[in-house]
Amino acid sequence: METRDGLSFNCAESVMIGVNREVPLPGFDSSCMRIASILGGGVAGSGEICGAVSGASACLGLIYGSDGTEDADEFDRKRTLARSLVNRMISEFTEEWGTVRCRFLRAMDKGEMKPAGTAREQPYAQDRCDEYVAWAAEWIAAITEQVPEPSEMQV
Repeated sequence: METRDGLSFNCAESVMIGVNREVPLPGFDSSCMRIASILGGGVAGSGEICGAVSGASACLGLIYGSDGTEDADEFDRKRTLARSLVNRMISEFTEEWGTVRCRFLRAMDKGEMKPAGTAREQPYAQDRCDEYVAWAAEWIAAITEQVPEPSEMQV
């Protein structure tokens, strides 16, 4: 997890900070951090979608998403691409870690639930949130090398 000036950032914030350090995110500013601040712990601590996944989704939106100023074709093209990449990331995260639900990831981490996913080689209990954050940030960095930003694509 990211820390700075005595602050400890949640998983969503940590993904966004980490990605922005390696792959500058278009439009990344304090508004993005305010949004990410409520996504940790599975969205406001609810245990739902993992903050690393939410943070990665937000990064994909900043890089590939629409902003409502495009013509209809460009708007649809950007939205379709961004959604496709988010769905791909969710699928690959689930394959690696067994689920995208924070409460189940944490239960597996604590040994309270049977481990799932190809990345869980060690059966013993441990907090893996840093691993989820690293996986998400690395996935975003890799995908940006494979898929150009919409502004760079030939139509």
